Amino acid sequence: MFTEGVHYNLIHILFRRVDRSVVSWQVKAALQRVGLESSNLIIGVDFTKSNQWTGKRCFAGRSLHDLGAGPNPYEEAIGIVGDTLSAFDEDNAIPCFGFGDTSTHDQGVFSFYGDGRPCAGVPEALLRYREIAATVQLSGPTSLAPIIEAAMGIVQRSGHQYHILLIIADGQVPRGCGAHRASSPDESRSENYMEERTLQALIHASHFPLSIVLVGVGDGPWDDDQMRFHDGRRRFDNFQFVDFTKIMSAEMSRAEKGERFALEALEKIPSQYAAIVSQRISDLAAMAPARTPLPPPS
Repeated sequence: MFTEGVHYNLIHILFRRVDRSVVSWQVKAALQRVGLESSNLIIGVDFTKSNQWTGKRCFAGRSLHDLGAGPNPYEEAIGIVGDTLSAFDEDNAIPCFGFGDTSTHDQGVFSFYGDGRPCAGVPEALLRYREIAATVQLSGPTSLAPIIEAAMGIVQRSGHQYHILLIIADGQVPRGCGAHRASSPDESRSENYMEERTLQALIHASHFPLSIVLVGVGDGPWDDDQMRFHDGRRRFDNFQFVDFTKIMSAEMSRAEKGERFALEALEKIPSQYAAIVSQRISDLAAMAPARTPLPPPS
């Protein structure tokens, strides 16, 4: 068990390690060219039970939330993307949420703090993640709809400022859902209930100045997720999927892997922001679904 001081120092070291090895100047330059002067990051972390076994090949059989030596895939993804975007985040406040545990299942999200406050930068997000991951009870199933809806609410309350939602998850959204998890009789009859629910959330989110990046960690498979949610009913292409494991298993240096991941995770952001501006998405003043995050698990 870490003492508070040692615990904080470990997080600081992990963040500095990512900070020094990844400087994604290409992404930053592209964002500046389309006029993006500031952005706001939102983080969603998958705490479904499958994290216990989807690291069989890529993480030496350990849980993807394992807090042993060195950063786990969730910590690496948060650190790399957070570092790249930190130059555009004016207030350094990052709302962080978890989903898929025993308190939320596929129906809600919990905030990293009981009062709902954001984390003060990436180091605090990493610190709070480790505190939660040490005690959270994993469950499921996986649904991205609640975290997307929570992000829409944040964008609305900000006066429709531009945000980037980073979702880190270990498995595909299942197509079907048992009747015990459906919230209406119609949903329980749908064979593709879970997939449809996520797709509808993505369509709704395209009325907000919000980019959504899904980072796939673990063994996968992930092939379908690159196409399943590319629906023509969206006002703009607001979704990007990145296979973290594939990039990190490539034959290149660790610094090069970090750079490649940052570039792929954020490669659509410039064109998405340009579409938001040209279509005046912020002026739509869309209304978000009502969703109140739960407190973090105790």
